[in-house]
Amino acid sequence: MNKKTLLLFSLLSLIAGSASADDNDFKKYIPEVHGTFRGLYALSTENGQSRFYVANARLSAAGYVLPFADYYVQVDLCNQGKISILDCYGILKPAKGLQIMAGQTRVPLCIEATRSPHAYVFNNLASTVTFGNLRSVGIKAGYKVPGTTLYAEGGVFNATDMTDHSLWNSALTYSVKMNIATSIGLIPEIGFMSRVPGGYGKGVRLNQPQASLVWKSSHWDVEAEYVGRAYAGGKLSMSHSYFVFADYGFDVNTKWANRISVQGRFDGITKASNGLLDAAGEITETIPAYRRITLGTTASYKKGIAHVDFRINYEQYFYDDDDKPASPSFNNQINAGLTLYF
Repeated sequence: MNKKTLLLFSLLSLIAGSASADDNDFKKYIPEVHGTFRGLYALSTENGQSRFYVANARLSAAGYVLPFADYYVQVDLCNQGKISILDCYGILKPAKGLQIMAGQTRVPLCIEATRSPHAYVFNNLASTVTFGNLRSVGIKAGYKVPGTTLYAEGGVFNATDMTDHSLWNSALTYSVKMNIATSIGLIPEIGFMSRVPGGYGKGVRLNQPQASLVWKSSHWDVEAEYVGRAYAGGKLSMSHSYFVFADYGFDVNTKWANRISVQGRFDGITKASNGLLDAAGEITETIPAYRRITLGTTASYKKGIAHVDFRINYEQYFYDDDDKPASPSFNNQINAGLTLYF
């Protein structure tokens, strides 16, 4: 037996011994692991071109450290061919209902952007993610008022990209949101984010108000959201993004599915800028305006938290005469997706 094998055997024996000595104490340190896979196929009805791609292959782990400290890590092993560390932060719980998260995490804004891939209602996300999809490094706090369903979350983050932790900059990103769940299934939310993309000298400050309303029942999921974008010191007028959708589901009893649902969505965005300065020191319109109608159906098999979804969508885009799609992905298309979650 070589030294490496002996060391590994000794480590496993130590772990096994610790578990035997106090099995319950050992188990609480075992991370809770979840995984999501989404594979898709898209066919453009504009030119007949198509593609297969892996939209997500995520693994997450959350665990206990101490009675007042937890952690959360999430990686995507194939986000359309790229590997990325999405979340990596520690959680402190100094008081009942209060948790403080420090590290790389989701900036709190936009219900569509914060929706996990296994909970997607459509294969492609709505237009509000263009303004609200942001992860960065910083600190945020969440507080649920004891005895109520009122929840507030806010934080301060770097202005730079989530993958760049080394740059120093005096610009910070600020974000806050608040929501409450009512007894009739309605969940209203309001939020606000202010940021300078890339930091001072690279962009102008973007001020973004957000409001949403969600209603859920045993059969229905109806949601609407608005996210705006105002450009401080810029010459562009305020931009707007929005969506409204309805999903109706019912239980079935078949070998491959135990729930079927149908969906419809209307979303859109006005002409907008990414907020970055060009060579002349100005911001320009970099995001074309569009409106879109999406229709779809989903067959799901759910058992506990695990589920398999097969989803088919048709997307119809509407552009003004002077606007063009940002990429072929924003053309009329049929797309089908398979989601696995455990």
